[in-house]
Amino acid sequence: MRQDCGHRTNAEVTVTGGRTDNHCANQDGSVTKHSALKGGGGQAANGPSGNAVQTQNTAQEGRRNAICGNHNSASVTVTGGRADGHCTHGDGSFNGHTVVKGGGAQAAGGSTAINNVLHQNTAQEGRQNNACANSNATGIQVAGGRAEGRCKTHDVSVNKHTVVKGRGAEAHGGSAGGFGSALEQNTAQEGRHNNNCARPNATAVRVSGGLERAHCVSKDGSFSHGTVVKRGGADANGGSSAAGTVAQQNTAQEGRHNNNCANPNTTAVTVTGGSARQHCKVIDRFAEIRSADIGEGAEANGGSGAADVHQQNTAQAGRNNNCANPNDSRITITGGRAREHCLVADGSFRRHSVEKHGGASANGGSGAAGTVSQQNTAQEGRHNNNCANSNGATVTLTGASAENRCKTIDHSVRVNTVDRSEGAEADGGSSVATLLQQNTAQEGRQNNTCGNANGATLTLSGGRTRTQCGAVDESVAVGSRYH
Repeated sequence: MRQDCGHRTNAEVTVTGGRTDNHCANQDGSVTKHSALKGGGGQAANGPSGNAVQTQNTAQEGRRNAICGNHNSASVTVTGGRADGHCTHGDGSFNGHTVVKGGGAQAAGGSTAINNVLHQNTAQEGRQNNACANSNATGIQVAGGRAEGRCKTHDVSVNKHTVVKGRGAEAHGGSAGGFGSALEQNTAQEGRHNNNCARPNATAVRVSGGLERAHCVSKDGSFSHGTVVKRGGADANGGSSAAGTVAQQNTAQEGRHNNNCANPNTTAVTVTGGSARQHCKVIDRFAEIRSADIGEGAEANGGSGAADVHQQNTAQAGRNNNCANPNDSRITITGGRAREHCLVADGSFRRHSVEKHGGASANGGSGAAGTVSQQNTAQEGRHNNNCANSNGATVTLTGASAENRCKTIDHSVRVNTVDRSEGAEADGGSSVATLLQQNTAQEGRQNNTCGNANGATLTLSGGRTRTQCGAVDESVAVGSRYH
């Protein structure tokens, strides 16, 4: 039950006074008892080329992973019309006395000898991971119309006495030769309910009197008793460029309910009398009794280049939130509105359970002679929040408003549980020229890094900007340990 939906590569889509829809949906009400399932793994790769390489390589292994509405090197124009992409997935299955062994997922982009590399390489292993509405090297124009991407996963499954073992997810970008640029999104997600959403890379978004919106939601209301889950880790590596620009988003997420949302990288967003909105939510109300969850960690590594290097390298292990952090982007709003809401809510119940995470590591690439602007974020643990931190970005508001809301809310209950962590590490790249970096490593629980501008320019003319970052902990822990 894997879905690959509504993507465009090297395509041109024009809608005038009309409508284009991509609706992809599946529902799982299956019953599985006394069964053994073994996957052979998923692999997607393309070979090298002597010219430009423009590809989307997707490998998915497991169950109910979704990849939806990701445009690569495309042009989307909507005038007085509507362009929608809706991807919905529901899981109401029952699994009892079942063993599931995954073969891993690997996605690798090809390299080129002399020209540009434009890649989206996505590897997902596990269950209910979501990669949604991420545009790479794409032009999106909306005039008096609407462009919308909606991606939802909802899990109300029941799992008793099951064993799930994964071999991990790996996504590797290709390299560019000559003076070619490497423009890539490399995403590796392993586990359950990780969300990578609405993150434009090297993209131009123009909204005039219209609406551009991304709505990504993952909900977990499942029940697990006597289960064991062991994951093989997540690894995302960006390709390099011999002499051109490197613009990359390398995301590795391992665990459950990590959220990486609405982080534009070297992107131009222009809103005139219109509205641009990104809503990313992860809502967790699962129950887990006498279960074990063990992960091998997450690692994201950026590629290097001889010229400018613009990167967001994000590694998250556990349950964390990384939201609304523009890197080397230009956001211009005139008489309009831009809004980003990112929410992680945990109302789960755990008793006599063990969780172990293998650590998080994010490493930035280096630039031999050009500017290096990077956000390297490593978060390990639970409900850490990295939000609304601008790096080398320019924001101009004229009679307009921009709003960022990032929240983590914890109402969970833990009774006689054990949580173990292997730490977090974030390392920036180097350059002999300009160096603009935000390196964030957070380990533990309810850490909050919010509203920090680095090398950023904010210009207000009759406009308003507001950032709200909240972390609420009303959890209950009885006889539980964290170390």
